[in-house]
Amino acid sequence: MIQIVGGGAAGCEAAWGLATRGIACRLVTTTLDALYALPAEVWPTSPPAGTLWAALAAEVRDPGGGTRAAVLRRAVKRDLERLPALSVLQSNVVALQREGDRVVGVRTWEGPVLRADATVLAVGTFLAPRLRVGRSQERAGRLGEMAYDELRDDLAAAGARFVRRRLAVAADGVTPAHEVAFDAFDPEGTTPLRWDGRAVPGVRTWPGRSGLWLLGACAEPVDVDVAAAAGRDLAAHLAASGAPA
Repeated sequence: MIQIVGGGAAGCEAAWGLATRGIACRLVTTTLDALYALPAEVWPTSPPAGTLWAALAAEVRDPGGGTRAAVLRRAVKRDLERLPALSVLQSNVVALQREGDRVVGVRTWEGPVLRADATVLAVGTFLAPRLRVGRSQERAGRLGEMAYDELRDDLAAAGARFVRRRLAVAADGVTPAHEVAFDAFDPEGTTPLRWDGRAVPGVRTWPGRSGLWLLGACAEPVDVDVAAAAGRDLAAHLAASGAPA
């Protein structure tokens, strides 16, 4: 069982890539209504080849070009929930579950410990986030999605180092302009995944912590397109490495 924490582009692509290969996995997200959230209601960039996003491209294409974000969210939720090898769970992860230096799962705010052979943190902008709209500030990783600091504090207690990053989102016809400040793993304290003779953008490991992968914006500064490709590539790497089916 491989567990992915975070239902953004990177997490959804990793879950889809594993489950379509018949590898048992669990996707844990704070809300099922915001799977694969894009930064704007119409996102102009083409999806990376070999991704779930690309598989849905015809269905979610906007008449003026680009991807309709709300249609993509609904289609992703539908297609992920159809996969027999994947369970999708709405829950809030507050800590890693460790046995020595190995990560064996996560603890949730609701109480249960979710154990797994490997855990992927794809939490994006949700480590100690502060979202600002005009003069208003709240603890949220995206508009309307509250977040708390427990997971970040648990990671820091385990020795993780962080850098503070900012994501500015322009206004569109639906959402106002806003900015999210959040913690991400310090690249000086992590190691990029090397596979097929290259470093894979958006995928890193935490030296000294086995059973754990860092994926997407919490690992490196990536846009949504690179995050999607990173999830695709991590799934392919784990499958090629003999991930448990």
